[in-house]
Amino acid sequence: MSAPVDVVDEAVAFDLLDPDTFAHGHPHAAYDRLRAAAPVYRHPGSAAQPPFWVLTRHADIQAVSLDSERFTSTRGFRVSTDRRAGMDPEIGRVLSRFMLAMDRPEHDVYRNVVASRFAPAALKSLEPVIAANVAKLFDGLAGREEVEVVSEVAARVPIQTVCAIFGLPPEHEASVFELTNSVFGTDDPDFAATPEAANRNYLAIFDYAMEMYAERRRCPRDDLLTHLVDARIHGAPIGETELKSYFSNMLAAGNETTRTTLAGAIWTLSQHQEARDWLAQDPARLGEAMNELLRFVSPVIQMARTATTQVELGGQTIAPGEKVVLLYGAANRDPAVFADPHRLDLTRANAGKHLTFGVGVHHCLGSRLAQLQLRLILGEFLRRFPRFAATGSPIYLRSNFVGAMKALNVRLEPPSEK
Repeated sequence: MSAPVDVVDEAVAFDLLDPDTFAHGHPHAAYDRLRAAAPVYRHPGSAAQPPFWVLTRHADIQAVSLDSERFTSTRGFRVSTDRRAGMDPEIGRVLSRFMLAMDRPEHDVYRNVVASRFAPAALKSLEPVIAANVAKLFDGLAGREEVEVVSEVAARVPIQTVCAIFGLPPEHEASVFELTNSVFGTDDPDFAATPEAANRNYLAIFDYAMEMYAERRRCPRDDLLTHLVDARIHGAPIGETELKSYFSNMLAAGNETTRTTLAGAIWTLSQHQEARDWLAQDPARLGEAMNELLRFVSPVIQMARTATTQVELGGQTIAPGEKVVLLYGAANRDPAVFADPHRLDLTRANAGKHLTFGVGVHHCLGSRLAQLQLRLILGEFLRRFPRFAATGSPIYLRSNFVGAMKALNVRLEPPSEK
């Protein structure tokens, strides 16, 4: 039998609606308390939003992700803060047409439009371009003693890559960086001092998208923008709202989560120097270590589903229409799946069971691309600066959705002379 709600609330002290809960990254101690006291937790609502359920067990999160019969993504793919929930209705309309907000069969139709651009053959042709950008990036750091790793390293190549896929000009890369920050930074005063500024910044992405689509109608090229303009779904061109959703979703997610994982991996290895040294001895070991780094960092905080019928889960009754939040960082540190889950073990045999990329129909479309970039960038970072070390703690984005860093200063230590 579950503990009384007031006792549970006092025990877990967890507020998903407050971005400050994640001010220092994933609150793993809170996740552990929540998993032990109430693994299916009835989270209080707010003046703007009804109560919802929070899941912390790997098995429950995987089960809900795979249960398309009783859970839908069409009623919101995340739980927003009250501020974000009150943003311009146009933003909500576009978000509702993200692939993340679709169920099968519609999801598969829209995913198939772009899937070939992220298939192994397409990535093989991209790899030399990414590798050249990585080399150029690190050549530019020659002689530097310290670097702000988020903006100067982690963000650079992923933005170049996503711009290349879309066909956006290199001179727009700085603007894309700012636009991406606008998508994820609506609750962060460094990026949106007021709700009005948050709306204005976010809507600017849609305006930019339509400008780029219009340009491709005038001057078609071999890029994703042209592909989307020319694509047909059920015999008709893709609608304006859906074009905006493709652009904002794939542009932002295509570089933000890779940036976050890379910065998180650098921070993690700074805190685990034996693991850093093991990788630096042979950066090819990243192939073996990648899943553990992805498990340990967990860049996305949460996604959500909505029950379409009454569901019994973990001794709780979830009513139709109630949202269920999937805490990926908690799932990836579940001791029922991962022994000694808070220990970084780059040779962990079952690290591939992490849920960092989701599972089921919404498994991340760009997961292969993300891992390719992580391997190339982090591998070169380790080769050039094998004794790197953070000089302070990271500053995190104010968000309840992504565990992104805004800044992390790192000392660059080249190989010692022999």
